[in-house]
Amino acid sequence: MNIKVMMIMLALVIFFTKVNAQGCSDAGFCTIGNINHKATDAAIKKQKLTLILSSGIGDENVFVFTPGIQYDNRLNKNWAIQGKLTGNYADGNLGRATGLGDMFLSATYFLNKKNNWQPSFLLGAKLPLNNGDIRTGNKPLPMQYQSSLGTVDLLAGISLTNKKWLFATAVQQPLSGTNRNTFLPAYWNTAAANKYSPTNTFNRKGDILLRAAYTLIGKDKIDLSIGLLSIYHLGKDTYVNGNISNKPIALNGSEGLTLNGTAALHYRLNNKFSLGLSGGVPFVVRDIRPDGLTRKFVVSPEIVFNF
Repeated sequence: MNIKVMMIMLALVIFFTKVNAQGCSDAGFCTIGNINHKATDAAIKKQKLTLILSSGIGDENVFVFTPGIQYDNRLNKNWAIQGKLTGNYADGNLGRATGLGDMFLSATYFLNKKNNWQPSFLLGAKLPLNNGDIRTGNKPLPMQYQSSLGTVDLLAGISLTNKKWLFATAVQQPLSGTNRNTFLPAYWNTAAANKYSPTNTFNRKGDILLRAAYTLIGKDKIDLSIGLLSIYHLGKDTYVNGNISNKPIALNGSEGLTLNGTAALHYRLNNKFSLGLSGGVPFVVRDIRPDGLTRKFVVSPEIVFNF
């Protein structure tokens, strides 16, 4: 790796660890399949394994480490499939929590190119490996500590790419209703717990994504792209407080727009291995994110093995 590449990667690490970033809308739907920041040539038949080592600081300075392993297979000119497994470790002022995250499964269909533009369609699902009900001792933990949102989600998207540009839109819609989280600050009765949003019987609304990315450097070994990522949360999330009523209570400020500036860097070491680094900067944020996905900073390095 030459000095220029090392300096670019170092600058990106420093940049992404200094900003207040909210990252993606949830556990990964803005990085699956053809919605991903980095567009690839669908005509190339290739398999790859990617080790993702994402970490950051969330609400109330909760440290979150979210490793994942992802498998991609370009079956032919028209079809690609992807599967991803995630886990999670969280450490904060209410305790520590470790658990399996989610399984992502998706298939992408590539239409024939027209005027050097490649359209494609994605359909997939997010399957929880945890119900969002991790506890410490006998006390429920808020969503900031949970390894999964605890819902089955439908994923669908469309993208349009050429050698320089990627435009994409996608929707993520929870299908299974509420998760099994039981956190209410009153269960703890501490000043620290009162700073977290209540999420007992948490019901999270869906999201719509719009993305535009531009490749600044697209050489044989280096790929550097920047972009804008907007995610609109379609409604107010809700919870239930049985001490008041069994009716859902809306979390005001949980709906609306999040707009991020994004960047992704990939460096190919050889024909088998490459390294990546990505992150984002928020320009517009929602008032609250009771799902626990806010990040004061986030760094997502990855190691890719091609075969």
